[in-house]
Amino acid sequence: SSGINAEYGVSTDKLEIVRTFQPAHHDKRGMCWSVVVSENSVFAGYESGHIVVFDTRNPPMQVLEAKVHDEIVTAMAVRENKIISSSPDATIKITSLSSREKSAETQEAPLQSILNSEERKYTSEITHTIPLECKGSSHWRIRSDGKLFAASGWDGGLRLYSCKSNKLLGAVDAHSPQTITDMVTFDNRIVCSGRDCKISF
Repeated sequence: SSGINAEYGVSTDKLEIVRTFQPAHHDKRGMCWSVVVSENSVFAGYESGHIVVFDTRNPPMQVLEAKVHDEIVTAMAVRENKIISSSPDATIKITSLSSREKSAETQEAPLQSILNSEERKYTSEITHTIPLECKGSSHWRIRSDGKLFAASGWDGGLRLYSCKSNKLLGAVDAHSPQTITDMVTFDNRIVCSGRDCKISF
């Protein structure tokens, strides 16, 4: 169909790609495996273990590139000034962002405040490395209050962590190994699905 869709308020006459992002050293980064989008930023995790941050404002630009993992960045979540990521290297990495002017204020500033600054160039620091009890993870979700984060493991398990202490709080075997295909969270509930045809609530 074509024209304006009155129900959704969008034009279906023409669909087009309005912006494309590519890292500066794209020939050395491999495939992009994970993407997180915030208000003015795109976070991309690559096969090389790098996390790249793009500023989507005009002019769009790459504002950060950091080697975080030894292998593919399979999953990410972003909250405040931190990136939570995982890889087949069996680790969870907590990476903190700050502007290049490392004042006490920018070190602890919320992520969106940092990314909305005029400087548009940032530094990163891996502040925590947490062992992951399985080889890798494909999905991360942070609860809306920022107190808990959940991971779906390649072993089919769901794991719950504290954002404050980064400690594992609990785990449950939800699916057969390597089958979790998607995961969503709301309130105090986690819903995940898998190739084993199950939906776990």
